[in-house]
Amino acid sequence: MELTMDQPHTSFAALVSQRAQAHGDETILRTKNRGIWKAATWTYLAEQVQAIGTALLAADFARGDVVAILSESRPEVVYADLAIMGCGAASVAIDPDDDLDRVSHLLSSSGSRLAFVENEEQLDKLLGLRDRCPALSRIVVFDMKGLRDFADASCVSLSAFIESGGSADWALAVRSIDADQPAVVQFPRGEGFGMGRTLTHGDLMHMVGAARDRLPIRPHDERLAVLRLSDITERIWGLYLSLETRCISNYPEGPDTVIENLQELQPTILGVDAAVWDHLQMLAATRTKSAVAMQRLVYGWALRTARLTGPRARLADLFVLRAVRREFGLNKLRLAYVGGASVGSTALDWARSLGIAIQRVDEPSVGSGQLDERYQALMQNAYA
Repeated sequence: MELTMDQPHTSFAALVSQRAQAHGDETILRTKNRGIWKAATWTYLAEQVQAIGTALLAADFARGDVVAILSESRPEVVYADLAIMGCGAASVAIDPDDDLDRVSHLLSSSGSRLAFVENEEQLDKLLGLRDRCPALSRIVVFDMKGLRDFADASCVSLSAFIESGGSADWALAVRSIDADQPAVVQFPRGEGFGMGRTLTHGDLMHMVGAARDRLPIRPHDERLAVLRLSDITERIWGLYLSLETRCISNYPEGPDTVIENLQELQPTILGVDAAVWDHLQMLAATRTKSAVAMQRLVYGWALRTARLTGPRARLADLFVLRAVRREFGLNKLRLAYVGGASVGSTALDWARSLGIAIQRVDEPSVGSGQLDERYQALMQNAYA
């Protein structure tokens, strides 16, 4: 019998295991690697989560422990995050752009004993902080490029860490998770040394359930995973909501290829921060300035006409604005949302002229209806 997205789940590790049984061959993640989009199925996702999770169990990580992730957005972050929660520990994601003092604060105040890091750059950052983070005893590296001759007893590659895993009963560990168990330590956005707030597995399931009721995301929708896991918008409204709704998450090659990958993918869902929309609008303005006079005239007419109704607006969309949307990867977009800072008025007006309504997802209401009091409290704490 097929499991539906309304099937109750105790945790996201349990959800992945159940979806692998029901939709094993269905794509749930993609990543752009050396110019090629490579798909990962539910089965592959479950295997990777279990492999990392079993290694964590073998290293005695369980309830009461905290494990950090310091990386750009990539599939390994997903595998590690779900594995951390599945073994019973709590996950804390750190922005790779955070300065050394903030990284040190997040690691020490959360009590992280192990950290997954993206590459040599992030490894170097943690190696310089070990004396300030006495609980941190092990570092696992996703990408070992440039580290072939590196040797440190406390550092290991992801593949080597997985190989160290024993024969722990992963299914039993996942079944043992209860709703009140800590799952995530979420720190406030931005700079500073605010304290992290603990979200339980029950909190996460409740928050994502409320988000699902308000964003019309469908199975097989496509999204570009731009934001980092340290951002509550990505964690709740991005990754976890996509897993719940079977929306495919596509991971760009890197921060510098987001616009290019957006153009290639033409996603149906786009959850980003305000900076991305500001950048798209400024890019459009720059290209307009370099166009010939007639092209500038037609483009300006189309933007103005699009705000009206009737045949002229439809003509503007058909002959001009559709091509603009396609050029910026927005032609198939049916749902756009942002968290954090509001989109600037210029970018917001530009998007509206293209027929795109950008929703805010960290406000008390999203779409129709009001969020219940428990959800409001959770989101206010997470965004504080």
